[in-house]
Amino acid sequence: MGLLDPTTTAGYDSQEIHALAPRVDELNGKRIGLYDNGKMAAEPVLEVLHGKLETQYPDSTFATHAKEVKQDVQDPEKLAAVTKWAREEELDVCIGAIGDCGSCTKFLTWGMQAVEEAGVPTVGLVDEGFELDWQTNAIERGWPLRYNTDAVRSEVRDHDLIAERLTPETLDAIEDELTRPLTDKEQGIAPRDR
Repeated sequence: MGLLDPTTTAGYDSQEIHALAPRVDELNGKRIGLYDNGKMAAEPVLEVLHGKLETQYPDSTFATHAKEVKQDVQDPEKLAAVTKWAREEELDVCIGAIGDCGSCTKFLTWGMQAVEEAGVPTVGLVDEGFELDWQTNAIERGWPLRYNTDAVRSEVRDHDLIAERLTPETLDAIEDELTRPLTDKEQGIAPRDR
Protein backbone atom coordinates (compact mmCIF):
# COMPACT_ATOMS: atom_id res chain seq x y z
CA MET A 1 0.00 0.00 0.00
CA GLY A 2 1.44 3.38 -1.00
CA LEU A 3 1.01 6.72 0.68
CA LEU A 4 -0.71 9.68 -0.95
CA ASP A 5 0.75 13.12 -0.32
CA PRO A 6 -2.37 15.33 -0.25
CA THR A 7 -0.36 18.43 -1.15
CA THR A 8 0.61 17.12 -4.58
CA THR A 9 -1.26 15.85 -7.61
CA ALA A 10 0.62 12.52 -7.55
CA GLY A 11 -1.78 9.62 -7.25
CA TYR A 12 -4.80 11.45 -8.64
CA ASP A 13 -4.76 9.42 -11.84
CA SER A 14 -5.74 6.32 -9.88
CA GLN A 15 -8.40 8.07 -7.80
CA GLU A 16 -11.56 9.86 -8.83
CA ILE A 17 -11.37 13.54 -7.89
CA HIS A 18 -14.72 15.28 -7.50
CA ALA A 19 -15.11 18.78 -8.86
CA LEU A 20 -15.83 21.52 -6.37
CA ALA A 21 -18.84 23.77 -6.83
CA PRO A 22 -18.15 26.86 -8.93
CA ARG A 23 -17.12 29.82 -6.80
CA VAL A 24 -19.20 33.00 -6.52
CA ASP A 25 -18.14 36.48 -7.67
CA GLU A 26 -18.55 38.14 -4.25
CA LEU A 27 -20.15 37.57 -0.83
CA ASN A 28 -22.25 40.71 -0.49
CA GLY A 29 -25.88 39.92 -1.26
CA LYS A 30 -25.32 36.18 -0.97
CA ARG A 31 -26.97 33.58 1.27
CA ILE A 32 -24.15 32.43 3.56
CA GLY A 33 -24.36 29.14 5.40
CA LEU A 34 -22.59 28.67 8.72
CA TYR A 35 -21.97 24.98 9.44
CA ASP A 36 -21.24 24.02 13.06
CA ASN A 37 -19.72 20.53 13.19
CA GLY A 38 -20.59 19.94 16.86
CA LYS A 39 -17.30 21.03 18.45
CA MET A 40 -17.67 23.20 21.58
CA ALA A 41 -15.56 25.96 20.02
CA ALA A 42 -17.44 25.95 16.70
CA GLU A 43 -20.47 27.84 17.98
CA PRO A 44 -18.57 30.86 19.37
CA VAL A 45 -16.30 30.99 16.30
CA LEU A 46 -19.34 31.08 14.02
CA GLU A 47 -21.15 33.61 16.25
CA VAL A 48 -18.24 36.05 16.03
CA LEU A 49 -17.78 35.34 12.32
CA HIS A 50 -21.50 35.91 11.70
CA GLY A 51 -21.32 39.36 13.32
CA LYS A 52 -18.25 40.36 11.34
CA LEU A 53 -19.69 39.07 8.06
CA GLU A 54 -22.97 40.95 8.67
CA THR A 55 -20.98 44.16 9.10
CA GLN A 56 -18.76 43.56 6.06
CA TYR A 57 -21.55 42.25 3.80
CA PRO A 58 -24.73 44.05 4.90
CA ASP A 59 -26.83 42.75 2.02
CA SER A 60 -26.10 39.09 2.80
CA THR A 61 -28.39 36.70 4.68
CA PHE A 62 -27.39 33.77 6.86
CA ALA A 63 -28.47 30.24 7.74
CA THR A 64 -26.91 28.01 10.39
CA HIS A 65 -26.77 24.24 10.63
CA ALA A 66 -25.42 22.70 13.82
CA LYS A 67 -24.58 19.06 14.40
CA GLU A 68 -25.19 17.78 17.93
CA VAL A 69 -21.97 15.81 17.80
CA LYS A 70 -19.29 15.69 15.15
CA GLN A 71 -19.75 11.96 14.60
CA ASP A 72 -23.31 12.51 13.30
CA VAL A 73 -22.01 12.62 9.75
CA GLN A 74 -20.94 8.96 9.96
CA ASP A 75 -24.63 8.14 9.59
CA PRO A 76 -25.42 8.38 5.84
CA GLU A 77 -28.88 9.82 6.57
CA LYS A 78 -27.46 12.58 8.75
CA LEU A 79 -24.77 13.34 6.18
CA ALA A 80 -27.47 13.52 3.49
CA ALA A 81 -29.35 15.95 5.76
CA VAL A 82 -26.42 18.37 5.44
CA THR A 83 -26.75 18.31 1.63
CA LYS A 84 -30.52 18.73 1.98
CA TRP A 85 -30.05 21.71 4.34
CA ALA A 86 -27.72 23.43 1.86
CA ARG A 87 -30.26 22.98 -0.94
CA GLU A 88 -33.35 23.92 1.08
CA GLU A 89 -31.68 27.05 2.45
CA GLU A 90 -30.62 27.95 -1.11
CA LEU A 91 -27.11 28.71 0.07
CA ASP A 92 -24.69 30.53 -2.19
CA VAL A 93 -21.65 29.68 -0.02
CA CYS A 94 -20.91 27.90 3.25
CA ILE A 95 -18.27 28.31 5.96
CA GLY A 96 -17.68 25.33 8.26
CA ALA A 97 -16.16 25.31 11.74
CA ILE A 98 -14.05 23.87 13.14
CA GLY A 99 -11.19 21.47 12.61
CA ASP A 100 -9.05 21.40 15.72
CA CYS A 101 -8.50 17.72 16.40
CA GLY A 102 -8.17 14.63 14.25
CA SER A 103 -11.74 13.37 14.20
CA CYS A 104 -13.43 16.78 14.19
CA THR A 105 -11.27 17.84 11.24
CA LYS A 106 -12.14 14.60 9.45
CA PHE A 107 -15.87 15.01 10.04
CA LEU A 108 -15.77 18.67 9.06
CA THR A 109 -14.39 17.61 5.66
CA TRP A 110 -17.32 15.20 5.37
CA GLY A 111 -19.79 18.01 6.13
CA MET A 112 -18.15 20.38 3.66
CA GLN A 113 -18.16 17.62 1.05
CA ALA A 114 -21.92 17.19 1.58
CA VAL A 115 -22.45 20.92 1.03
CA GLU A 116 -20.25 20.91 -2.09
CA GLU A 117 -22.40 18.03 -3.38
CA ALA A 118 -25.35 20.44 -3.15
CA GLY A 119 -23.47 22.74 -5.56
CA VAL A 120 -22.44 25.22 -2.85
CA PRO A 121 -18.84 26.48 -2.50
CA THR A 122 -17.34 25.86 0.93
CA VAL A 123 -14.40 26.76 3.11
CA GLY A 124 -13.51 24.99 6.34
CA LEU A 125 -11.94 26.80 9.29
CA VAL A 126 -9.07 24.69 10.58
CA ASP A 127 -6.47 25.09 13.33
CA GLU A 128 -3.08 25.26 11.60
CA GLY A 129 -1.93 22.23 13.60
CA PHE A 130 -4.55 20.14 11.79
CA GLU A 131 -3.97 21.37 8.24
CA LEU A 132 -2.48 18.04 7.13
CA ASP A 133 -5.43 16.21 8.71
CA TRP A 134 -7.76 18.37 6.61
CA GLN A 135 -5.85 17.74 3.39
CA THR A 136 -5.52 14.01 4.00
CA ASN A 137 -9.14 13.44 4.97
CA ALA A 138 -10.50 15.56 2.14
CA ILE A 139 -8.45 13.92 -0.59
CA GLU A 140 -9.01 10.44 0.86
CA ARG A 141 -12.66 10.94 -0.13
CA GLY A 142 -11.67 12.50 -3.47
CA TRP A 143 -12.42 16.15 -2.66
CA PRO A 144 -9.76 18.91 -2.92
CA LEU A 145 -11.67 21.02 -0.37
CA ARG A 146 -10.64 24.57 0.47
CA TYR A 147 -9.83 25.72 4.00
CA ASN A 148 -8.46 28.61 6.06
CA THR A 149 -6.08 28.27 9.02
CA ASP A 150 -6.05 31.91 10.19
CA ALA A 151 -9.40 32.05 11.93
CA VAL A 152 -9.28 29.46 14.72
CA ARG A 153 -7.13 28.00 17.45
CA SER A 154 -7.87 24.71 19.13
CA GLU A 155 -10.61 24.85 21.77
CA VAL A 156 -10.74 28.68 21.96
CA ARG A 157 -14.25 29.74 23.00
CA ASP A 158 -13.57 33.28 24.22
CA HIS A 159 -15.43 35.68 21.91
CA ASP A 160 -12.84 38.45 22.38
CA LEU A 161 -9.93 36.18 21.47
CA ILE A 162 -11.82 34.87 18.46
CA ALA A 163 -12.62 38.44 17.37
CA GLU A 164 -8.90 39.26 17.51
CA ARG A 165 -8.18 36.31 15.19
CA LEU A 166 -10.90 37.28 12.72
CA THR A 167 -9.06 40.29 11.33
CA PRO A 168 -10.10 42.07 8.12
CA GLU A 169 -7.25 40.20 6.39
CA THR A 170 -8.61 36.87 7.63
CA LEU A 171 -12.10 37.74 6.39
CA ASP A 172 -10.57 38.64 3.02
CA ALA A 173 -8.75 35.27 2.95
CA ILE A 174 -12.00 33.41 3.71
CA GLU A 175 -13.74 35.38 0.97
CA ASP A 176 -10.91 34.52 -1.43
CA GLU A 177 -11.46 30.80 -0.85
CA LEU A 178 -15.13 31.25 -1.81
CA THR A 179 -14.57 33.51 -4.84
CA ARG A 180 -11.21 32.53 -6.39
CA PRO A 181 -11.73 30.52 -9.60
CA LEU A 182 -11.21 26.77 -9.40
CA THR A 183 -7.91 25.20 -10.37
CA ASP A 184 -7.80 22.25 -12.78
CA LYS A 185 -7.49 19.88 -9.82
CA GLU A 186 -10.52 21.48 -8.13
CA GLN A 187 -12.47 21.07 -11.35
CA GLY A 188 -11.67 17.34 -11.30
CA ILE A 189 -9.33 17.58 -14.27
CA ALA A 190 -6.62 14.92 -13.94
CA PRO A 191 -3.03 16.02 -14.54
CA ARG A 192 -1.46 14.91 -17.80
CA ASP A 193 0.83 11.93 -17.78
CA ARG A 194 4.43 12.99 -17.45
